[in-house]
Amino acid sequence: MSEPPARDRLLTAAADLVYAGGVEATGVDAIAARAGVTKRTLYQHFGSKANLVGAALAAADEPLLAGLRYAVERRAQETGDPPILAVFDVLEHLFATEEWRGCAFQNATLEVADRSHPVHEVARRHLAKRRALVQELLGDADPATVYAVQLIVEGAMVTSAANRDPATAQRARAAVAQLL
Repeated sequence: MSEPPARDRLLTAAADLVYAGGVEATGVDAIAARAGVTKRTLYQHFGSKANLVGAALAAADEPLLAGLRYAVERRAQETGDPPILAVFDVLEHLFATEEWRGCAFQNATLEVADRSHPVHEVARRHLAKRRALVQELLGDADPATVYAVQLIVEGAMVTSAANRDPATAQRARAAVAQLL
């Protein structure tokens, strides 16, 4: 089996290292070493660490959303619960993993103060897609309800990461059930 192209290895290395240690704390030397390339190769492909980190998040965008949608649909079928409530069962499982450090998109935007950094645009697009998924799962709910539920979803992600408490998901589920 052949090794993935350098660009793909860089995206994977950046995503893994930044998620584990943060945008600012992760240096290009570490990313290049993990990817098995030179810094020159990194800069040839991406031009800057900021562009690489933005591209790594962008590469994760659709797969993460597709995975969430699939897991929610499957869980809703298993339990018979409304899909919007099944979201929180899926999140509880995610929050319980040893690797969970919060949402990579939220983490990056909270860490990087420079609003012109590529992570901000990528994160805005991702969060808008997550809001669209919440809207889809809620059906014909009014915009205020969609916004409230998305706040609960996003807040659950931050709270679970901060407290290392998977039960946050079930408390958020109860809040959404009460709201609806």
